[in-house]
Amino acid sequence: MLTLAEFIRNMLQRWFHDRHRAAQSMRHQLTDVSHLVMLQQVEKCCYITVNPVDWNIFSVKRSGKQWTIDLARKTCICNKFQMHHFSCSHALVAARERNLDFTSLCSDYYKRQTLIDAYSVPIMHVSHPSSWVVPSDIAERGGFKSKDQETIRSPDGGSTCIIFREDNHPIV
Repeated sequence: MLTLAEFIRNMLQRWFHDRHRAAQSMRHQLTDVSHLVMLQQVEKCCYITVNPVDWNIFSVKRSGKQWTIDLARKTCICNKFQMHHFSCSHALVAARERNLDFTSLCSDYYKRQTLIDAYSVPIMHVSHPSSWVVPSDIAERGGFKSKDQETIRSPDGGSTCIIFREDNHPIV
């Protein structure tokens, strides 16, 4: 069991390190995937006309359809903007009209720095149980064996598993 735990820890350690390095090498404020999606949204903006209603609200039209966008509340009547917390093409056109940075319309979950922060926590190894300092009240409950405690005995003197309360079950 310890070998499996050690294998998983090593795998997670490698995984976090590799993803942290990849996130640091990204060139944009958004993650690489988010940046590509944003570029696809920008391509859809070509034939959309924009009519400002006020400083934050815009009406956009394309192919006879009309959408209303509120940049302050980050909403669009297509619902993609508020559902995904990522700019729809309608919001991008409105943002371009106001000279806003497109990344300001995206949730932090799509940003490079969030990815860096998520993978910056190191996965450390766990020391051998013999080196653990276990408080006596925990050791008395049977959750751990203290260094000088070899077995845990039930009141009748037999060996009983503390967790499963079964006779002849390995003592935990």
